[in-house]
Amino acid sequence: MNEFLFSDFPEVSTEDWKNQILKDLKGSPWDKVTWETEEGFKIEPFYRKEDLPVLPRVFKRNPGWKVTESITSESETKSVTEKGVDAAILISHEEAGKHYGCKISSASDLESLAKSVGEIPLIVSLATRTPKFSDTFKKLIPSHNTVLGDFDPYGTALLCGELGCEENNIGKTFQSLSGTKGFSGVGIHSLYLRDSGASIGQELAYSLSWGVDYLNRHLDAGVSIEDAASNLWFWMGIGSDYFTEIAKFRAMRILWTEVLNAYKPGLGEMLPALILAQTSNFQYTAYDPYVNMLRGTTAAMSAIIGGADFIAVSPFDSEYTTKQELGKRIARNAQLLLRYESFLDKVEDPASGSYYLEVLTKKLAETAWEKFQTVEKEGGFGVSLKKGTIQTEIQTRASKKREALATKKEILLGTNQYPLPTERHAELKESVAETEKRLFYSEKSTYERLVPLRLSYEFDKWRNKTDLHVASGKKAPKVFLLTIGDLTMRKARAGFSSNFIGCLGYEIIDNLGFASVKEGVTKAKESGAEIVVLCSSDEEYATYLPEFAKEMATQLPNSWKLLAGYPKDLVSQAESLGIDDFIHMKRNLVQFMEKAQTKWIGKTNE
Repeated sequence: MNEFLFSDFPEVSTEDWKNQILKDLKGSPWDKVTWETEEGFKIEPFYRKEDLPVLPRVFKRNPGWKVTESITSESETKSVTEKGVDAAILISHEEAGKHYGCKISSASDLESLAKSVGEIPLIVSLATRTPKFSDTFKKLIPSHNTVLGDFDPYGTALLCGELGCEENNIGKTFQSLSGTKGFSGVGIHSLYLRDSGASIGQELAYSLSWGVDYLNRHLDAGVSIEDAASNLWFWMGIGSDYFTEIAKFRAMRILWTEVLNAYKPGLGEMLPALILAQTSNFQYTAYDPYVNMLRGTTAAMSAIIGGADFIAVSPFDSEYTTKQELGKRIARNAQLLLRYESFLDKVEDPASGSYYLEVLTKKLAETAWEKFQTVEKEGGFGVSLKKGTIQTEIQTRASKKREALATKKEILLGTNQYPLPTERHAELKESVAETEKRLFYSEKSTYERLVPLRLSYEFDKWRNKTDLHVASGKKAPKVFLLTIGDLTMRKARAGFSSNFIGCLGYEIIDNLGFASVKEGVTKAKESGAEIVVLCSSDEEYATYLPEFAKEMATQLPNSWKLLAGYPKDLVSQAESLGIDDFIHMKRNLVQFMEKAQTKWIGKTNE
């Protein structure tokens, strides 16, 4: 049978597709179904072969991926392979005399821990201590097949402000770690960039420049390009932009192939990028943590379809507890379902031939390559890092994201949209305190530090004050929604106000509506409300405002008077009548939370 399945059907042209979409839009502009990525290029709703006649080949070392789990204590190594784990990250860090994670102080400690995990690939995160265990790493290869060390001076500089080693010795250290099949000792932690708010394009471009800098340091130390390429691997982040993340991993493979081929033709195909993808904590939230299950699952799908070699999904409850047995199980099972029930490991490149993803990959690769070339012209990754250029650009991008979240241009379910006001996490106090110390770390350093900080942090910080207030035996402030007038508008504005103020964890008292403002304020007084929100239409506010201000002054003089909406023609009048604030789409929610908590709970927790 030589005929194609759909050969009996007439061919549909691109113009036909576009006309059908325009018809379905019913007069709405074409721009309604296009979107602009964070990198600034536009994406159309559909693509065809004519948009990308020649598809790129995405090279990968091995098919499928390894379900990977982080281990921070010896007790976690028990039966890890029986739970479905294919690879383990052994974490053991020392900083300023403090120890975190597994106890690995000697070669015997590492050998014992590796043995207890079982004969699976290992990623051993010892940071600056990696070179001290070089010989031990190499001894583990026969029983674990693949062993990765994470020596990364630039990564250490990003987190700690210093390289953690003598700069002149970096090349020699790389040399000591290279040259052994099955072992790669130098990890490029672009995950740190994503956790600090970097865009996908920034992560791509900086990863390439980072890698080129390390390749050159290998070569300067006399290491062959083959051994240099074999000694490098990438520890990348996974965000929540599903399709763009798929394209990112594919673009990374394509671009790294180009980079290696520039050093030696054919090397890129022979030694494709080795990638560990880990869910970025930037998108994880402390409140409504079960949504993190969805975030982790879609992130894993992005990395799988994009072609990551190892995938680590963070537990859904990792933001506020260290007891993560359930969280780790869910994280593992998400990947196991994708493997055994979705069969995503049966195809070499699942995204190949999807013109939408292929074009997105191409555009992202072009954008990242342009940025990569700019960094190289300015002296390379190390030079830009020392100048602080990279850190500044990432911080600028992160600030824009936080502003978008605070003004609801970006949504995080359970944080700035559809929060559960009764949810309490008093235990988050320690995490907030520790983060505040890192944010205001004043000690001078050679390199400007990046502080990994989840997108929801400002929301979490201010909301946690309510949790601690309640945990101390006090009641959460009460918010009374005084609904009156036009049924549609009062319901809409009451719903918006509940969502808006609910982010604080206050008690929300909704109502069906009142016949008069006086009746509403009286009921608010009976409820003991600290905050009263007038919910009606802009047209009716002209009538209700004076009475609302008068009744509040008489019955609840110490309570806040809020207006749902922002009627421009009445703002001056409202302010003169003592309205304390306006609840509306353009109001910065974080600023409002700070103002409310300072007023009703205090800047410091009692």
